Amino acid sequence: MLRIGLTGSIGSGKSTVARVFKTLGIPVYDADAEAKRISARTEVKREIAECFGEEAADDKKVLASIVFGNPEALEKLNRIVHPLVFEDSRQWFQSLSERSGDGIRPGVPPYAIVESAILFDCGMAPMFESVIDVEAPLEEQIARSQARDHSSREAVLSRLEKQMDARERMAKSDFVIHNGKQDCLLAQILEIDRVLREKGNPVQGK
Repeated sequence: MLRIGLTGSIGSGKSTVARVFKTLGIPVYDADAEAKRISARTEVKREIAECFGEEAADDKKVLASIVFGNPEALEKLNRIVHPLVFEDSRQWFQSLSERSGDGIRPGVPPYAIVESAILFDCGMAPMFESVIDVEAPLEEQIARSQARDHSSREAVLSRLEKQMDARERMAKSDFVIHNGKQDCLLAQILEIDRVLREKGNPVQGK
């Protein structure tokens, strides 16, 4: 089973891409969602409270206001949460690789995906055999982000500026999906799925 990373900046549509892979029967681990779940653990909230205060540990908006635009505070938070997410995703991959099909439940998939917006930024990339990057035109990214979060244009641009440059992200990735209005998203995903299934099941791919 191949371990695949899926990344892309805000508004690129990587969650939409992840949903398509799910419909193709591919397991997907949402690292951002799992990080929120892990952050709610009692022992993790205790660590967050020690660094940022009780209110920040109990209210995600308060915590976000502390770390946003403060690299030092963000690094402290990442040191608490990221290792736990890495280990949780590693165990998730392990559980999939040990699955046995019985005619009702599926067996080991040819590949599985971890979706993370900061896959390269947080040092997670080495755990994957391949990385898929999702890109979209800037104005479409801004429009999608505003529609989803009701953020101002300035807020979206500020968040984009803090993420890895698109050219660097594409250069580091094995596959790039272009997700603009004029792009055929499904065809790109199906082609990547074909390639990864052949690599994950080499005997079947012959």
